[in-house]
Amino acid sequence: MEEIRANYIDFSHEHPLVFKEDLENDGDKETVCSRCEEPVLGPNYKCSECNFLLHKSCNELPSPSEFNRCDTCREYCSRRLFYHCEECNFDLDIRCVSRWRSSIDECHRHDFFPIFNQIQFTCDACGEETKDIAYLCSLCRFTVHRQCVDYPRTISTTVHNHSLTLTCSLHQMVEEKDDISCELCRRKVKTKYGVYYCQDCRYAAHLQCAEIYQGEINGDLTATTQSVPCESDLVSEIEHFSHHEHKLIISRKELQDDKICEGCMLSITPPFYSCEQCNFFLHGRCIILPSKKQQPFFHKHPLTLLSQAPSPSGIFRCVACWRLQHGFCYRCDLCDHSEMDVQCSSLRKTLKHEGHQHSLFIALNRDGIICNGCYDENPCHCLFVCTECEFGLCFTCATLPYRVRYEYDAHLFLTLTYTVEDNSGEYYCFICEETRDSRKWFYYCKGCDFAAHPDCVIGKYSRIKFGRNFTCQEYHRHHPLAIVQKNEYSSPCDSCGTTFDGLAVACTQCKFNSHLKISKFKKCTAYLHLD
Repeated sequence: MEEIRANYIDFSHEHPLVFKEDLENDGDKETVCSRCEEPVLGPNYKCSECNFLLHKSCNELPSPSEFNRCDTCREYCSRRLFYHCEECNFDLDIRCVSRWRSSIDECHRHDFFPIFNQIQFTCDACGEETKDIAYLCSLCRFTVHRQCVDYPRTISTTVHNHSLTLTCSLHQMVEEKDDISCELCRRKVKTKYGVYYCQDCRYAAHLQCAEIYQGEINGDLTATTQSVPCESDLVSEIEHFSHHEHKLIISRKELQDDKICEGCMLSITPPFYSCEQCNFFLHGRCIILPSKKQQPFFHKHPLTLLSQAPSPSGIFRCVACWRLQHGFCYRCDLCDHSEMDVQCSSLRKTLKHEGHQHSLFIALNRDGIICNGCYDENPCHCLFVCTECEFGLCFTCATLPYRVRYEYDAHLFLTLTYTVEDNSGEYYCFICEETRDSRKWFYYCKGCDFAAHPDCVIGKYSRIKFGRNFTCQEYHRHHPLAIVQKNEYSSPCDSCGTTFDGLAVACTQCKFNSHLKISKFKKCTAYLHLD
């Protein structure tokens, strides 16, 4: 009969360990073994004085040899036990030992054994070619990466309502003529390799893509398209959570002066609601925004509509388009980040844009695709891609207005243009007088032959409401502050003494001004927190 020590001192821990038949419940917190760092679900040895805990099987492992690096996973074994061969000077982490008898797929029940010399091979699970340590099934020669051995048979993701099943035989389930694409990165799926698949929905995802979004769905994904009133059903007078002072009155007339919607911070067009006493305006479409949304490509939790970001100034940086702005935002209830503006949150997964002849689909940017609108050298996490040609569009360019009012042009309006207007080879912005990259989108008036950069026409801070007052006692306790824009000729920052070009906080009564901290980009040692 197997001996169980009820109370003893382990060689790797200073306190007595007590044997437990079952794991003591610790709420929702996952309990892991202090040796192998894997979850503990059954019999275990627990320290009577601290949180040290061992699997029963890990307790029975031989004592460790000297500190070293595992020859399979190449990770240091300082916190875990490992096996050691003195003749070969070979070390093997106990977690890698357990992988010797793992299975990538239910329909492939054979055992995997590692080939410790690095070899050139194509992984039968993910389809990637590499030179690495391989795991091989000795019976059928199925060969996989070390990391691919660990993919679970079934997973739940935050991007699909059903669980996804790992299959290495999708080519037997679909027609040869079927062109299967990953629903997350929109790249073609190689059906003879491993893929996560929902047979009911014919939803396929690469192993690496599905892993990024692995997790339980919090709420119904249909919340992104939940039923909301149509603009035609708008009533004449409403009370709105963003403006408690007075009721808002509907109008369907064109305005003579440019007014900004307090929700999306874009120019007001009818139908809209307004409060004449407060000079407050809201689009009809911003009135009927759903209070909750799910945007799984950017966040796994539901997002809640707020009348302004919780920062003292109300400014936030949209996680999708990366613009700084005031206005309504969708924010996670559980995390302290990931604000998204109402325009980006309203974009659907499929986009038809004037700048490209094919439909575009939102996708995970695993290949580092550069946007064809702005050619920003820093690829974004997600963008819209074309599945028929090599074309990508970032959220910033996807949300540029097609026509903008520009008062200094004789025709008043400029049109977003996607190709150069002539073949001269020399292109300039008529506003900043700098050269323009011929590949990048620009605004243009054909009648005046007037062309300009989008930022020069719209403004880098077009969605910031300058002059709006707010208080922040920790930063400046004497008077209200306002958001202003500075340039290199403005007075220097009173906190760090340097001149700067960009957003600032200012107190007109004290003649005080300082850098404004934007997200993670800290410019000054004394700054106002936005998040």
